[in-house]
Amino acid sequence: MRKIAFLVAAAACFGLAPFAGRLGVVSGSALLLAVALGLAAAASGAFDPLSLAGGALGAFASVVLSTASPAAGGAALVGLAFAERTMRVRGQAARLLHLGAALGGGALAGSLASAYASASPAVRSVAVVVSAVMVALPLLVDADDPIAHALDAAADDVAEPARASLREAAELRRTAEEELLDRRAAREVRNTWRSLLRLAEARIRLERRRTQASASHAGAVLVRIDQRIADHVGVLGRAYVAVDAARAAEASLDDSAMRSVETVGESLEQVSKAIVEEI
Repeated sequence: MRKIAFLVAAAACFGLAPFAGRLGVVSGSALLLAVALGLAAAASGAFDPLSLAGGALGAFASVVLSTASPAAGGAALVGLAFAERTMRVRGQAARLLHLGAALGGGALAGSLASAYASASPAVRSVAVVVSAVMVALPLLVDADDPIAHALDAAADDVAEPARASLREAAELRRTAEEELLDRRAAREVRNTWRSLLRLAEARIRLERRRTQASASHAGAVLVRIDQRIADHVGVLGRAYVAVDAARAAEASLDDSAMRSVETVGESLEQVSKAIVEEI
């Protein structure tokens, strides 16, 4: 679903951008900013401040560079729109591949959108669709989940035992499948993840601002926050285990296909015995 949303955002971006100049300075700039922010949000998968900042900067860079080279303008727009996602790609080689795909796809999309801006509607539509597909190439490179990435980053800035708990939470987030949860449970689980992120942020702030004068008080608060972090991780882990167990139990009860095959096998066995007896 997210990939479809991204394709729609990319098609809108490169389909409407060439005509923004006809709307005037204010309206055209607002249109470019809107489609760039939509592209960045779709690339990130959320309305993250960093992704929106990349989209806004990409819109500005695209306007400046497109007058000299539509390819450069498209590369800047897509590269900056994907900046937040690029940071979440794990591994140096994969991150460079992601960045290269964003810049290359953006350059091709910018060139196509500009070259066929005055073509017939049918040809222009095809060019826009091809541009959207080219821009979506970075999505083929796996990126870390935003919450898992944030928890891993937080773990780097805190001491034990919070560090181990946050690492465990990040791995749990990467392997968890929220699609298995019903709507109400999924909402509560999302709220728990957000609460865990707030605890991680509070833990980082407290560790950075701790002083000798308030060492005893800060130590007591740290113990409390560490325990709350561990409690959140434990609750989330048990919730996902319970869902997996329920699904496994449900699958074990669904043996209709096996029974059907068993019946067919017995029937064929009887037929083969009858044929043998006749012979």
